[in-house]
Amino acid sequence: MGWKASAIIINKPTQVDNETLLTELGFNNLTRIEDEPFEVAINPDDNKVYIGSYKNNLLVCASGIPTQFFDENETPIEKTFNRIFPNSEICSIVLHSAINLWGYSVTRNGKKIRARAGNSDDGTFVEIGEPLDEEKELLSKSKLDENGNKVYVLDEFPDETFSEDQVGENFVFLICKRYFDQELDSAHDLLFKTTLTGYQY
Repeated sequence: MGWKASAIIINKPTQVDNETLLTELGFNNLTRIEDEPFEVAINPDDNKVYIGSYKNNLLVCASGIPTQFFDENETPIEKTFNRIFPNSEICSIVLHSAINLWGYSVTRNGKKIRARAGNSDDGTFVEIGEPLDEEKELLSKSKLDENGNKVYVLDEFPDETFSEDQVGENFVFLICKRYFDQELDSAHDLLFKTTLTGYQY
């Protein structure tokens, strides 16, 4: 794994002022900073948040927020998103290559329909809902090994098996296709060069 990402994707959002939204989400004492392209903003520093639009999606990149969507119960930050965007699909994604951390959550009309997350130390520690269409082909390449652990046999490496944390990144890429029409790792420059407004808090 080589990606780092911490982002929320709101599909077909209702119109809302950026600073008003960020304030409602708990980002206090906002100060405008230099805008950044999505390829930079997707991995924000701890005290920075970036917001902008791509196609029919509102993008919010901030550290720590996406993981709050992985709980079985609705967290306060998730409740705020659902209140502001009651008729939208909200997707959170997180990646951190150092520990093979991966995760995604999809909420539609205020109801969490899918969430999965894991890392190299704990394996898959979140599994909520039924598989989405974007996941099914990769999930079909999994099997249980002799120890009862789920492993994957990929077409390009037919003689090797991969643990779920080793392919978690691929699942995140696939989920992004719901919103960007391409997997995240193969999306074109139009996405990665999209400028997001930056704030420090």
